[in-house]
Amino acid sequence: MDVDTDSSSSSSSDSHDEELEKFKQDELKKKIDALENKIITNPSDYDAHVELIGILRNANDFDSLRIARKRLNEKYPLSPDLWLDWVKDEIGIATTDEEKAHVTALFEKGVKDYLSIDLWLEFLQFSIGCMSDTTGTDKVRELMERALQAGSLHVTNGNFLFEVYIEFEKLILMTLKQDTDEKAIQNEKAIQNEKAINDQKCCINNLFRRQLSVPLFNMENTYAEYQQWLALENVEKDKSVENCYNKALSKLQKIQVFEDRLLSKESKNRQDLYEEYINWEKNPKEGGNKPNRILCLYERAIADIPLSESLWVDFIDYIAKTIKDVDYILETCKRSVANCSWSLELWITYLTQAEAYNQSHEDITAIMEKALCSWFSSPTEYRSLYLSYIYYLRRRLNHDLDAETKIKRIQDIRSMLEQGQKFLFGSYGCSGDPNCELLLWWTEFEAIITGDMERVRTLWNEILNYGLNQYSSYWMKYINIEIQFGDQKHVRKIFSRALMTNTDSPEIIGTEWMKYETLYGDLDSFSICKEKYKIRIKQIQELQENKQKYENKVETKDKEAKKRKWEERESSNKFNEKSNGNFKVPYAKKDLIEKTDASPVKKLRTTEMTLDKGGRHLEVEGKENRSIFVSNLDFAVTELDVKDALSSVGHCEVLLVRDFKGRSKGFGYVLFEKPEMVAEALKKDRELVNNRPMFVSKCEPDKQIRTSGLRFPTQLEKNKLFVKGLPYTYTKIDIENIFKPYGSLKDVRVVTFRNGHSKGLAYVDFEDEISAAQALLKTDNMVVHDKTISVALSQPPERKNPSENKIPYPPVAKFRSQVPSLLIGRRDHARTKLSLTPSVLQKKSLLTAPSTSTSGNDKTALSNDDFRKMLLGNK
Repeated sequence: MDVDTDSSSSSSSDSHDEELEKFKQDELKKKIDALENKIITNPSDYDAHVELIGILRNANDFDSLRIARKRLNEKYPLSPDLWLDWVKDEIGIATTDEEKAHVTALFEKGVKDYLSIDLWLEFLQFSIGCMSDTTGTDKVRELMERALQAGSLHVTNGNFLFEVYIEFEKLILMTLKQDTDEKAIQNEKAIQNEKAINDQKCCINNLFRRQLSVPLFNMENTYAEYQQWLALENVEKDKSVENCYNKALSKLQKIQVFEDRLLSKESKNRQDLYEEYINWEKNPKEGGNKPNRILCLYERAIADIPLSESLWVDFIDYIAKTIKDVDYILETCKRSVANCSWSLELWITYLTQAEAYNQSHEDITAIMEKALCSWFSSPTEYRSLYLSYIYYLRRRLNHDLDAETKIKRIQDIRSMLEQGQKFLFGSYGCSGDPNCELLLWWTEFEAIITGDMERVRTLWNEILNYGLNQYSSYWMKYINIEIQFGDQKHVRKIFSRALMTNTDSPEIIGTEWMKYETLYGDLDSFSICKEKYKIRIKQIQELQENKQKYENKVETKDKEAKKRKWEERESSNKFNEKSNGNFKVPYAKKDLIEKTDASPVKKLRTTEMTLDKGGRHLEVEGKENRSIFVSNLDFAVTELDVKDALSSVGHCEVLLVRDFKGRSKGFGYVLFEKPEMVAEALKKDRELVNNRPMFVSKCEPDKQIRTSGLRFPTQLEKNKLFVKGLPYTYTKIDIENIFKPYGSLKDVRVVTFRNGHSKGLAYVDFEDEISAAQALLKTDNMVVHDKTISVALSQPPERKNPSENKIPYPPVAKFRSQVPSLLIGRRDHARTKLSLTPSVLQKKSLLTAPSTSTSGNDKTALSNDDFRKMLLGNK
C-alpha cells in the first residue's frame, strides 16, 4: 500500500515538473518571438539583438543562435565579450578541419573589431591546439608575432601575450631535449639536435629581452623569472637586457599614474583621461612620441569608448599623417563608420581617404551609398555629404580623358546634383536646401567647366523661383556669372528684371547696372539704364508713402476706437454711480460688444485694396462671386506658380500679399473672369504647389464664415480604404505601387500637414468594392519599410460646427431659479443683500420690480434715496 502511495506521489511530481518545464518553454518561445518581431521592426535595435543572443544561448538553440549572431555582426561590430562567447561555442562543436577553419575565420574577424588581449589569447590557445607538424609551428609563431604587434604595448595586459609565446617556445625546447636523449647514439644527429637546442634557447632569450624592454605590469616578476631561466639553462647573461629593463621600468613608473586612473572605476570621463595620456605620449620630451605606443593607446581608447566620434576623428587624422599604411587607414575608417554611423565627419573622412589612396570609383561609390543609408539628424548633413561626393566626381575630370569619357563623367555629376536636389526637397521641402547651395554650385560648374550658359540660365531661374529673388545678393551673383561667361544682351536683361523685382536693396542693383554701362555700354544704353533706375526709385518711394499713409490711418483709427471705448465705459460707470449711489455696477463686456461696431482696424483690413509688387491694385470688394482666397502657400511660391496650378480653370489675375520687404506672406487673392469658374477653382483645394497643399476658399472678408472648397464624404465608402502608419517619406506614387496589384485605382490622396509633410495617412480610392475588399485583406498589418500599416474602409467622422460647442448664455429667469434660496435670503451679519444674478442685469431687474410699498395703489416712482435704502436693507 505504501509502495503504491509513493509511486503515485512520484508520478504526480513528475507530471508537475513536466507541466512547469512546458510552461517555461512556452514563455521562452513567446519572448524569443517578441524579440524577433522587435528586430524585424527596428533592425538597428542593438539591445534587442544582444538580449535575443543571450536567451538563445541559454536555451541551447545553436542554429538560431548562429543566425542571430551573424545578423548582429552584419549590422554592428561585436564587443570582445560577444566574440569570446561565439568562438567558445563554435570551438566546442568544431571537430572537422572545415569547422576549425570556420572558427579561425571568426577569430580573424573578431580581432579586427577591437583590441582585446583576451580574444588574442583564446586565438593563440586554439591555434596551438590545432598544431600538427612543423608547418603548424611556423603558423603559430606567425600568429604569435601578430598578437605581439597588436597588443604587446598594452601596459596592463600585454605581458600575458609574451608569457604564452615564451611558454610555447619552452615547450618546443623540451621536445628537442627529449629527442636528443633518445638519439644520443647517433653522433651526427645529436650534433644537429644540439644546434637546434641552442637556437631555441636564443629564441627564448630574445623573447625575454623583448618583453623586458617594454614597460608592462609585473616587470619585476618577469625579470626574476628570466634570471632563473638563465641559471637553469646555463645561458650567459646579456648586459643589454638589464639596461633595457631599467629604462622600461623607469618609463613604467612615469605612466603608472595614467594607468591607475584608467583602472579606477570612479573615473567618470575616461575620454579626457585617454586624451591626456595620448598627448603625454605624443610629447617628445615626456612620452617620446613613439608611434607604436600612441597607436596602441588609441586602440585601447577605442575599445573602451567605441562610440566617441571625436576619438575616431583624432585617431584617423593621426595615422593618416604619421603611419601612412593604406590598408590600416582604410580599415580604421571602415571601423569608425561602423561604430558611429551617424557621424557625417567620419563618412566624409572615409570618402576623402579612399580617394587619396586611389581606391576604385566603384569602391568610393559603394561608400557613398552606405553613407546615404545612415540616419543623419538634419538636411544640412545630407547636403554636405552630397557636395563632398560631387566634389570628388568633379576632381575626376582633372585627368587626361577622351571626349566620350569626359562627357560621361560630366553627366554623372549632373545626375548626382539632380539626385541630391530631389532628395533634399522631397524629404525636407524648402528647408532641405534653403540657400540653394547645390544649385549655386551647379551653375558655377556649368559656366566654368562646360560653358553651357543656357543650362546656367535655366538653373538660375529655378533658384530665383525658390523665393531668393527678393535678395539683391543673389541677383548680383547671377549677373556676375553672366558678365564673366555670358553676353551683354543677357546681362542687361537680368539687370532689368532684378531692378523691377521687389528686392531688399534695389539701390545696389541700380548702381551696379549704371557702373556696368560705364564700362561696357554706349550713351544710349547708359541713358536707358538711368531712366529705368529713376522710374523704379520713384515707384519705391510711392509704395513707401502709401504704406506710411496706411499705417498712419490704421494707427489713427485704433486710437479713436480706444478713445470711444474709454468714453463709453466712463459714461456707463457714471450712470451706474448715479443709479446706485455708492454701489458701482461693473460694466458688462457683452453689452459693450453688442453696442460697439466692428473694430475699425478689422473693418479697414477687410475693405482695403492690396498693393501688388508693381504698385497696381487688385480690387476684390464687390467681386466676391468671382474671387477666391488662397492660403498656406510656401513663401517661395510666386503668382506664376498659382496661375499654373489654376490654369485648367481659366484665365485669372493673382496677387499675393507681401510684407514691406516684398516677401510673400503665404496667402493672396485670385480674380476670375466668370463667376462659374469659382466652383471649379474650389475643387483645387489642397492641391500641392511646390510640395505644399494650397488651401482654396471662397473670398469672404469674415474668417468665421469663410469655408474651404474641399468637402470629403463622411459616410462609409466600401470602395475607399483608409491607410495609417505609412512611412513619412512615402509619396503618392509609392502608395499606388502598394495597392495597384489588387485592382484599378481611381485616386490616392496623401494626408499632409500644413507644410506639406505627410502625416503617414492616406485614402486609396478603388474603381470597385471588390478590389478594395481584396486589398484590405492583403495589406492590413503589412510591413512597409520597418513600419506596420493599418488598413480599413473609409468612414471619416463628421466635423462638428464650432458654434455648436459654445455654451449659450443662460436666461435670467433660469439663472435665478438655479440660485439656492438660502444664499439670497437675508443674512444677519451682512450690511448688503447681494444677488447671484449677473451684475449687468441687476439695474434692469430693480427698475422693473414691483413696488414693495404696503399700499397697493401707490404708483409713485421710487427716488434714488428709496433705491439706496432698499439695497442697504434700511427700513
